Amino acid sequence: MTNNRRTKSFFKILVSQLAVALFVTALSLSILFYAEGYRFNYKNFKISRIGVIAVNSFPREATVKINGKFKAKKTPYSQNSLPGYYNIEISKDGYTAWDQSVMVKSEFVENFKNVVLFKANPEIKTLTDQRLTNQLNSPIDTLAVKKSGDLYYSNYELWVSGDLVTRFSEPISKAIWYPDKEHIIYQQSKEIRIIELIGTNDTLLVTLGDSNSTNFIINDKGDQLFYKDGGEYKVANIR
Repeated sequence: MTNNRRTKSFFKILVSQLAVALFVTALSLSILFYAEGYRFNYKNFKISRIGVIAVNSFPREATVKINGKFKAKKTPYSQNSLPGYYNIEISKDGYTAWDQSVMVKSEFVENFKNVVLFKANPEIKTLTDQRLTNQLNSPIDTLAVKKSGDLYYSNYELWVSGDLVTRFSEPISKAIWYPDKEHIIYQQSKEIRIIELIGTNDTLLVTLGDSNSTNFIINDKGDQLFYKDGGEYKVANIR
């Protein structure tokens, strides 16, 4: 009788120790897998290695949403993400929102480091700087295809270094680089607009009085647009 009790106690202790050992092993493996960037993907019930979404905006006091969910109220912001499609939105009152869809891949960083928000209704004033008005009076190239650095533009297309940025349904009359070389400013009909180098986030900057081709330049900081609107010279604070 005593031997039976001892045998039962021994097995209970053995099972308990085995359970603890299995738990510790499983926990250690989970921590190791987590540290190595592995996560369980509930969408396909597979273990996948994560990627990273990183964004930085100007201005930095901007709201970050991913797949419609609030993530942060300023940038830089980054998060580990399982592989898949994500929609990123950065917004701030008084500015045109920026959004981008991205396919996150395992072990890759999707880095959006040059997100620029432009004012939805920029302050526009009369330009009085004679040096700038002289630049705006310089002749406009009337060739069918124009070149500015490695930026090319024709009636309906923007090209950079031989790669098509985008093709428009309406003709454009001029295009110049934005200072970060990640954006292109162009005129289309009565509008001066800006578009990202990858062809996304096409944003209105200012509206002209008519659709005649005009001259425009940007300052080095990228926050002021100087342009000729009919017989007037103007400056718009676009950031």
